Amino acid sequence: MLSAEATRPGALTGGGLAALITRNVSFVAVCIGVLPLLGAGFVTFRPNRIAAGETLTLWGAAGASSSILVFIVGALLLLACTRVIDKGDKNGGKPGGGRVATLLLGWGASLSVVLLLFLAGRVAAETAAGVGSIARISIGPALWLALVALPLILIDTFSRLEPGMRRERLILVAGAAVGAVGVAALFAGGGLDQLSIMREYANRTARFYGELRTHLALSGTAVLLACLLGLPLGVLAHRRARFEGPAFFLLNILQTVPSLALFSILIPLLAALIAAFPALGAAGVSPIGGSPALIALTAYSLLPIVRNTHTGFKAVDPAIVDAGAGMGMTRTQLLWQIELPIASPIILGGVRIALVQAIGLTAVAALIGAGGFGVFIFQGLGQAAEDLILLGALPTVAIAVVADTLMQALIALARPKGLR
Repeated sequence: MLSAEATRPGALTGGGLAALITRNVSFVAVCIGVLPLLGAGFVTFRPNRIAAGETLTLWGAAGASSSILVFIVGALLLLACTRVIDKGDKNGGKPGGGRVATLLLGWGASLSVVLLLFLAGRVAAETAAGVGSIARISIGPALWLALVALPLILIDTFSRLEPGMRRERLILVAGAAVGAVGVAALFAGGGLDQLSIMREYANRTARFYGELRTHLALSGTAVLLACLLGLPLGVLAHRRARFEGPAFFLLNILQTVPSLALFSILIPLLAALIAAFPALGAAGVSPIGGSPALIALTAYSLLPIVRNTHTGFKAVDPAIVDAGAGMGMTRTQLLWQIELPIASPIILGGVRIALVQAIGLTAVAALIGAGGFGVFIFQGLGQAAEDLILLGALPTVAIAVVADTLMQALIALARPKGLR
C-alpha cells in the first residue's frame, strides 16, 4: 500500500515520489502514457499510403486549445493518483476522500480514451479535407502509449477496491461502459473514418469479417480438439505414474518446435498421406491451408491442457477422495462429483492459456494459406503498409484479451463455493 507520506502535499518530492513510482500503477501509467502527448508524436502524416511519415505533436496537429485541455486532464489524473485509496484500506482512506479520487481517476481514464480518439479523428478529417483523399493520417507513438496506458489506469482503480465495495465497483463499471459507448459512437458515427487504419478497413470490410470467422474457427476448433485429447491424457498421467514422464517429455519437445518449422514439416507429411490414402483428399484434407494449421494449433494447445489437468487432479486432497470412497461412491462418481469439480479451476486455467496461445499462433498460420487475420499482417509487411499490419494485429490482440477475460470469469464461476 502507499505510505501516508505519499498522499501529503509533498508527496511528489523525495520519498513520496519514490512511493508513487514503485507502488502506484496509475501514476506510472499517466507519466508514460498521457504526459508524452504534450511533446511526442500524436499522429503521423503520410502523403500517401506507403510513403515515409512525418510525426506531428498534439499542439501542431490539434491546436493550442486541445493541447491545453489534454494538459489539464493529465494534471487532474496525476493529482487523483496521489489521493487514491489502497487495497485493504477499509475506511476509504486518504485525506480528501480516497474513494472519490479513485472513482474520478477511473472515469477520467475512460473518458480520456474517447477524447483522444475524437481529437485524432478530427485531425484526420481536417487533413483529408485539406490535402485530398490520398494522404493518410495514422495514430502516432505517443497516442498509442496513451491508448495502452489509460485502460491500465482503469484496471488499477478496480484492483484498489475491496470486494465489499460494490457501489464503487458499479460506478467504475458505469465509467468503463460510458467510455466504451463513446468509442463505439465514434466508430459508428464516422468520427474515425479518415484515420488510416479505418481507411484500410473500409477497403476490406467483407474480407475482414471473412478472416474473422476463419480466425475464430481455427483457434476455437484447435482448442476443442486439444481438450478432447488432453483431458484424458492428463487424467492418465495422474493415475499412471509411468506414463507421466514420457507424455510430458514428448509434449515439451513438441512445444519447443517453432511454429513455422512445424507448419513446414506438416505440409510434406500430409501430401504423402493424401497420396497414399486418396480418401483423405476426398474428405477435404489438404497439405496446405486449414488442415496443417489445425493439426499444428491442436498440438501446441495440448501441453497446457494436459499439464493443468494433471496438476488439478494432483491438487485434490486424497483424504476427500478416501472419504467419498468410504461413503460407497464408485470410481466414476468420485471422478465426476469430487475430483473434477475441485480440479476444474486449474484445468480451465490450462484451457485459458491454450486458447490465448492458439489465437496468437493462428495469425502465423496465414503463411500456409490457412487464412485469419495473419493475412492482413503479412500483406502489410509485404507492402510496407503499417496500418494494414495493424488491421490484422489489433483484432488478434482484442480477441485474445476478450477470450482471456471470459475464461477468467468462467474459472471464478467454476470454483467450488467452499474453495472461494
